[in-house]
Amino acid sequence: MKFIFLFFPLLLLAQSKITTATIDKRLEKSNALLIDGQTDAMIALNLSILDDAKRINYAEGKLSVYYNLALAFSMQYKYNKSNYYLKMMEPEFKNANAEDQEISMNILYSINYRGIKMYDEALKKLKKNLVMANDLKNDSTRHAIKGIILVQVGRNYIEKKKYDSVTYYGKRIVDELKQSKKMDAGMNTSLKAAMLLLSEAKLNQNKIDSAVFFVKKAQYVPVQLGNNEFAIFKLLGQIHDSRKEYDSAIVDYKKAIELATKAKNLKKLSELYELISKAYDRTGQMDEEKKSELKLDSINSTLKKLEEDNLKDTVDLMVDEKQKNLKDENHFLLNIIITGIVISVIIVFFINNRLRNRNKILNVKEVETKELSQKLNVVFEEVIQLAKNNDVEFLARFQEVYPEFVPKLLKIEPQLLNTELKFCALLFLNFSTKDIATYTFVQPQSIQTRKNRLRKRLNIPSDEDIYVWMKNI
Repeated sequence: MKFIFLFFPLLLLAQSKITTATIDKRLEKSNALLIDGQTDAMIALNLSILDDAKRINYAEGKLSVYYNLALAFSMQYKYNKSNYYLKMMEPEFKNANAEDQEISMNILYSINYRGIKMYDEALKKLKKNLVMANDLKNDSTRHAIKGIILVQVGRNYIEKKKYDSVTYYGKRIVDELKQSKKMDAGMNTSLKAAMLLLSEAKLNQNKIDSAVFFVKKAQYVPVQLGNNEFAIFKLLGQIHDSRKEYDSAIVDYKKAIELATKAKNLKKLSELYELISKAYDRTGQMDEEKKSELKLDSINSTLKKLEEDNLKDTVDLMVDEKQKNLKDENHFLLNIIITGIVISVIIVFFINNRLRNRNKILNVKEVETKELSQKLNVVFEEVIQLAKNNDVEFLARFQEVYPEFVPKLLKIEPQLLNTELKFCALLFLNFSTKDIATYTFVQPQSIQTRKNRLRKRLNIPSDEDIYVWMKNI
């Protein structure tokens, strides 16, 4: 027994020996969790790996962990935490030999920008990264990284509803990956993403046969995305929906919801519950429609809170980036001034003038960042255009701009459906019967009938203008 106790500390030491190889092996497990959408488990694992990487001062390991944590939090829409770990990466670059990591960091910054709908800022970063990626020496790494960047470019254009651009970049992804001598799991993931982007673009352009073609191509790509396979079922459901095969659409939406729930992808869950709610409405399943709408409202409330938390942090990040660049420029100018003093008074005078000009630029940049912040604060003013476009996001955006309106309606009539709430919102915005009919593709007579029905449900006196009533509620 004494012998065992004497050697017990040695056994513990042997079991807890940390090497770069053991850390790399654990990082591979993290990649598997990422593909499966298990972000909570991924975060817990990487926090544990981080302790080990710090203990042996493994710079490449720390970089990978910081990136994994930033990616996991980004997938959970916690962009403030994601940006925190991206910032932690920056000091490690000088200690590591990872030429592609800085590009990966910038790609993730762009994803975070896209997350708060700053698509142009995201595209600016991505297109800059494409130029940087051309300098990568390893052919396989260069093709893989460019494929990832192009996928993100395509996703931004999807959000901007520029489907011709999506098609262009989707084909560029395919062309880029074809140049690689060997396709690995990462490249196949980008290829699958390209097929899904192309399918979604064609679906939105009402080119259903092309959408089917590309979604089938995606299914043939030899890589599984785990819980993130919900994207395929979502597209299949939308294709069935467009063909009025509502029962089949509901089956696909349910599978997509199951996977997206496991992946904790709230934004896609919001889209899916919106889609399945409409499918239930078209098949007369009113109870299921109501359940879906309640779930949709809950998810949208969570997303709104996350959006508010992330907005200020991302603006601060942009301000920091601009000020950092300006500080670097001013530091360079200061060195020139010192050198100029030694050389001659004339050069000093010249440098001082340049410094004053730079300070003017700094003031201009500060004004720009303030204007940017103000612009973000009024981002929801696009609600009118969404209404005119009959956009599915209209009601959610309307509630963000006029948060008290819907609760007041529901207090009067708790059983109001989303379609009725949307109709009330259009009346609140003073859209005429003709306008509503035009934008929702319904006959004016049907709109008038809906107004009369709504008067009864909300107990609006017949002698009171319904538009005035909506404004004064």
